[in-house]
Amino acid sequence: MASIFPSDNGQLLISKDGTKIWAEAAGDPANPPVVFIHGVACTALVFDNQFSDSNLLDNIYMIRYEMRGHGRSGHPLDFDSYASLRFAEDFMAVYNAFQLKKPFICGWSMGSFVPVDVIEAYGAGILGGIILPGGPAITRSLHTEYMGDFLKNNVPRFLSSSADIQGEAAVEFIESCVRNPEAMSFETKMKWIGGYVIQSATVRTHLITREQSSQRWEKEIQNVPVLLIQGDSDRHVVVDKIIPMAQKYYARLELHVLKGCGHTPCFERAEETNRLLLDFVQRHAVKVGA
Repeated sequence: MASIFPSDNGQLLISKDGTKIWAEAAGDPANPPVVFIHGVACTALVFDNQFSDSNLLDNIYMIRYEMRGHGRSGHPLDFDSYASLRFAEDFMAVYNAFQLKKPFICGWSMGSFVPVDVIEAYGAGILGGIILPGGPAITRSLHTEYMGDFLKNNVPRFLSSSADIQGEAAVEFIESCVRNPEAMSFETKMKWIGGYVIQSATVRTHLITREQSSQRWEKEIQNVPVLLIQGDSDRHVVVDKIIPMAQKYYARLELHVLKGCGHTPCFERAEETNRLLLDFVQRHAVKVGA
C-alpha cells in the first residue's frame, strides 16, 4: 500500500525494498544528530514538543521519521515487510539521506526496537548513543517479561479488525499513554487517535508479532551510552521490572525516574525531558572531525 498522506513539510525517502518512509529534519546539520522514532500505532507528531523547543533546535540536528506501517510512510500488508532487517534498512535510508555521522537514536516505546534492528544489521559503531524517553520495549523478546497488565489484557482489542471495537480501542490506547488524559487538548488527542486509526489491524498485528534477533545487540550494546527517562506511573510496563532489566543489559545506563509521569515523558514532561536529552547528547556526541 502506498503512503496515505503527502509528505507535508517533510520528504518521502525510498527504503531498500521500495517502501516510502516519511522524514523531516530541523536545526543545524553541523550539530550532533538525533533521530526520533515513535512507538507503535503512533506518528512522529508525538515529538512536537521537541521539534518546537528553541534550545534543542539551536543545539541539535533533529530528524524524525515515521516507521513503515505508520502515518505518512508506506503501509505494506505482507508480514515479510516487517522483518527486523526492513526496519534497519529504513533507518539507513534516513541515515544516508541526511548524511548523518554517529547519530543518537531517540526511540520512544516500541520505537526502542529499532536500535536493536540497527545494531543487529550494521553494528553499534554507527551510533553515538540511545535515548529512551519512556516505556522502552528494549527487545522483542524481553518486552514480554515486563509488559504491564493494561497491554496484556487489551492486546486482543488493539488487534481487532472490528470497526466497532477499533474506535473504542484507539481512545483507550491513546489515553493510556499519559498519566492524566484529561489534561490533553482535544486537538492533540485527535492527532494521536488519527495516527492509530489509519493503521490497519493487519499491519498492527505484524508490528506486534514481528520477529527480532538480539544476539549481536546483547554483545555490542555494552559499549553504547544509553539514557532512560522513565515515568513511575507508566501503564504500559511494570516499572519495578523494567528498571532492573535496563540496568542488566545497558552497561552505560543513565537513569532518570520522573514521579507522577506516565508512558510518554517526551510529551507529559517535555521541558525536563528536553533538558536531560540535550545534556546527554552534548556529553556523548562525537566531535566534528573525530
